[in-house]
Amino acid sequence: FQFKLLFLVADVSTTCGFTGYPMAVRHIVSFRLKADTSSEAKSALVGALQGMISRDGLKDLIKAVRVGEDLGIPHPSGPNGAVVAMVDFASQADYEAYAGHAEHLKVIGDFIKPVMEAGSRNAIQFNIPEVGKL
Repeated sequence: FQFKLLFLVADVSTTCGFTGYPMAVRHIVSFRLKADTSSEAKSALVGALQGMISRDGLKDLIKAVRVGEDLGIPHPSGPNGAVVAMVDFASQADYEAYAGHAEHLKVIGDFIKPVMEAGSRNAIQFNIPEVGKL
């Protein structure tokens, strides 16, 4: 039984891309926008999120970024987010550095908080075997 358990653990680790090195991290965040958010403010928000990959201090941390806007297809379980960002990092340490970085906090303060519906933010961070690939 012990051998079988060890085999299963080894098999799972190889299929997840584990090589003994820190795994990449994907951060996904979504939120709804206030009802009175202008299309210009929404466009500026999307541009700021997309532009994080080229900001000084963040460009060395972020390996890939994708930003999407909701298509407006209703779901019976409740309202969708309006904007989503998927950001990949080489490691958990890079994600943690990004999370507290002044340039990231500036995007939050200047572009997200002014238009985000209170309490609508959802986020998750998880390991991925390779950045930039689904």
